[in-house]
Amino acid sequence: MRSFFNKSPRLKRLLLMIVIVPFALLWGEMFTSMLLPQNVDSRMNIFAPDPIIGFTYKPNAKTYEKGREYNALYQINSLGLRDREYGPKKEGVFRVLLIGDSFSVSHGLEIEDSLSRQLARALQAAVDSDAMPLEVEVVNAAHGGYSPYNYWKAYRRWAPVFKPDVVFVGLSPDDYDCKNENSQYLIEDGMTLAIYKNGQAPKKAGGSTTRKIRKWLSWNSEFYILMRNFLYYNDLVGRISFWMNAKAGERDTQLQQFEVPQPEIMKEAWAKTFSYLKKLNEETAADGVAMIVAPIPLKIEIDPKELQQTLAASGLSQSQIDINQPLEEISAFSRTEDIPVLDPRPALRERHAEVPCYFVYDGHWIAEGIRAATVSLAEQWRNLGLPPWGQDKVRKP
Repeated sequence: MRSFFNKSPRLKRLLLMIVIVPFALLWGEMFTSMLLPQNVDSRMNIFAPDPIIGFTYKPNAKTYEKGREYNALYQINSLGLRDREYGPKKEGVFRVLLIGDSFSVSHGLEIEDSLSRQLARALQAAVDSDAMPLEVEVVNAAHGGYSPYNYWKAYRRWAPVFKPDVVFVGLSPDDYDCKNENSQYLIEDGMTLAIYKNGQAPKKAGGSTTRKIRKWLSWNSEFYILMRNFLYYNDLVGRISFWMNAKAGERDTQLQQFEVPQPEIMKEAWAKTFSYLKKLNEETAADGVAMIVAPIPLKIEIDPKELQQTLAASGLSQSQIDINQPLEEISAFSRTEDIPVLDPRPALRERHAEVPCYFVYDGHWIAEGIRAATVSLAEQWRNLGLPPWGQDKVRKP
């Protein structure tokens, strides 16, 4: 046997690997779970198809959204929203319909820390300070992955149900992609299996074997999560990845909405975004419902250090971007359409200089950031005389 191995050193190395690798992985898993515990990815199998919006949450579903910095309960109500149950609108209730993406639904946060809850509390405090006999409700109709196309459709879907007084749109600078317009979703047991356009036959995406293995590991292995997070969030690895993409001719799009001059693809994307916001504005006006837009800033717009790190990784210089460009685009459109814009950036920058307002690694805002933002938003809301303060400004259908 020894002479056989001497003649076949490759086979010997292979057999050693077969024996050693499982033990090494097992040791890594045990070491991680005991000394460096990680949150494995959650199986977010809580989605349901919707004939109007495309997709929403599965009614009465429950799961935990897990990540490196959070472990948040997602409890879905009987209508398919991440919120409590609501009955018919009562006399003396001022109701706001919140629509938006992952920032608005409050990715990674408990519902009591969410944008909908904190905005309701901030508006209620402002209403109470003026001795107005109103109860403020903010219905959370936001959903991670929604685009402005979905915002328009979400209003169509939920306005007849909730009869809001105001539609509040949380619009972040990465909300310019409307490629999912007119899409339908094949969803089974809460998992999205296929996305297809109207008139097409859905084709289930099987995925590669490697992708399936990675997904299984992300659900089951803390050691895999540890290594993935190290590689994903390591600055040196990130710079190498950007360099390799550049060498391969792949263009980094992380900052393209801030680039100057503005890329043609961004001009087209913003035009598409604003076309759906215009539809939404026209329909809310026809219903006599006020519409408000709040551009929600990305972390790089608030944290100078984060911006410099992102610039260094992307290979762009400060002179090649304008960090205020998306806000200016949104503001210019809103002025044309006579849509009020509430900007939480000054309040967020001031608060973030004192305590963190965003997750360290994830990039979404945290409870403290939402708290600073909503207090400022409520103050601007009242100062502009928007409903319920300016009932004379309520649009007549």
